[in-house]
Amino acid sequence: MWLTAFAMAGILGLMIYFQMSDHQENVVGTLLIGPPEELTDNTTVEQSQDNETTELMPEKVAKVFSIDYELSHLVETSSPYWDVIPITEAGISSENWHTIMVQNRHKIDYTITPFSPREWHLVRSKNSIKVQFPYEMSGVKDILARKKRGKFSIQLISIEHDRFPHAVSLLKRLLHQGYYAYLQRTETEFENKYWFRVRVGFFKNLEDTRAAGNKIMQKFQEEELFSSKYWPVQPGPQELSRPVIDLRQPLNKPWVIQLPLYESHADVLKDFADLSTQTDFSYISQKLQSDSSDEQVYRIRIGFFETKQEAKRTVYGIKKKLPQFKKLKLIRL
Repeated sequence: MWLTAFAMAGILGLMIYFQMSDHQENVVGTLLIGPPEELTDNTTVEQSQDNETTELMPEKVAKVFSIDYELSHLVETSSPYWDVIPITEAGISSENWHTIMVQNRHKIDYTITPFSPREWHLVRSKNSIKVQFPYEMSGVKDILARKKRGKFSIQLISIEHDRFPHAVSLLKRLLHQGYYAYLQRTETEFENKYWFRVRVGFFKNLEDTRAAGNKIMQKFQEEELFSSKYWPVQPGPQELSRPVIDLRQPLNKPWVIQLPLYESHADVLKDFADLSTQTDFSYISQKLQSDSSDEQVYRIRIGFFETKQEAKRTVYGIKKKLPQFKKLKLIRL
């Protein structure tokens, strides 16, 4: 009986794999299609305070900041180290650093908060900052409800390492259209370079995934931002369930590595892409140079480390692999 059950499961897995492989032509690297682990239940999720349209944004905020600004509502504070502020507050200031991009191993989230209506929110839940979807807004206790959680993504394009800013520009377009988009970097080099996969998620089945893919293709068809094909993929457990930020990290590991400040958005993206190949966690923050200026300044931090010696070893490794990074500063939070 057990052998029969395993055989049926194997046949079903192969059917899903071949069904997806029809859409995997020219995929950079191999996308393993396998069953992800169940997402951890979270029965005490805090609902986001974000509002979904600019109509609810205060008039003074709307006057000062246009939609071209990267308004990240992920703000760095003293306690907790990060918090999510409502969209009714300006997501940029000269007082606080606002995080706009987070690298968590191979996954990169662009944490700007779009003004357009959307079906996801950035929220603080217990000890983490996470992306929250409608099916997570209330407690999920029964097994049937858990099975409805998203398990599929759409891969729209793979972009080589040197064109990382272009990958980010595509993320911005998708985010402002209300989609949850992110980057998934290849684990190893392909054709002597790393690649960043532009993905949109998450969907509960292949039918919903393909329907969303067709809609995106039609929406951006005239601009030719993506190829004519997309690929439904089944992400691994970390890609699906890993929080954007684990708030326990800076508490238990108070050391970070900081690079010199940047005035150019293009420069900070270039260095961030290079560093992401050598680090497990890094992030870009921004703030206004002064209350009277609309010029922005950026910084990159790499974290988190339990001891100063551990951070020093990481600095040594980065300089050995990437000698262009000569000025790396150790900071205790």
